[in-house]
Amino acid sequence: MSAESSERSAKYSDIVYEMLKRDILSRKFEPKDKLSETALAKMYNVSRTPVREALHKLEKEGLVVKLSDGYHVSFLTKEQILKIFEVRAVLEALAAEKAAENRDPELLMRLREAAEKFKGADKGNPLALAQANSEFHDVIAEMCGNEYLRDMLKDLRNKLAIVRVDLFASSSRVEQEIEEHWRIYEAIEKGDPQAAREAALRHQLNLMEFIKSKKMIGGILI
Repeated sequence: MSAESSERSAKYSDIVYEMLKRDILSRKFEPKDKLSETALAKMYNVSRTPVREALHKLEKEGLVVKLSDGYHVSFLTKEQILKIFEVRAVLEALAAEKAAENRDPELLMRLREAAEKFKGADKGNPLALAQANSEFHDVIAEMCGNEYLRDMLKDLRNKLAIVRVDLFASSSRVEQEIEEHWRIYEAIEKGDPQAAREAALRHQLNLMEFIKSKKMIGGILI
């Protein structure tokens, strides 16, 4: 394969990756759905190579899983989701505590912008809310100053990616999320590690209670 064709294939795989990720997160494809390389190539009007590369990348992010008969959209049980959140709650609390200790001015500005972006996101668009929420938590993970903690949090968020849109389908939960984000931001901005830790922990525990109150049907929280 020439350098030019290789570059073109990489570009196509990035495009397919973005489109397929959007379609999975928006529930066009539901948990456990089989993802045929041939069907996807036809749907996105590309060859199978960029589809295969996109599926491999999404597998690393936890959105798809490769089984004996090919790729499928990932599926989590309610019990698995709660177990992941148990670990995430502890790590998010630690990250917020360390972020408050570091108080990097540039990252503080980005954190405020992320909180404002989430607040201003279309409340009727769970995907946009989920993306804005990820940005907020990504900044805290970066601000904690511990690359191992950052990477562990990224891995946990990837594991939960398949259900993150479901968490923002409730307007009442979204409003609560906005308030909790601001409490975390304010504690970090004030340089109060204990308050930041407590706010971040409470945020995750509230999410767990919300999940417990929901029904799980076909891998979708409703």
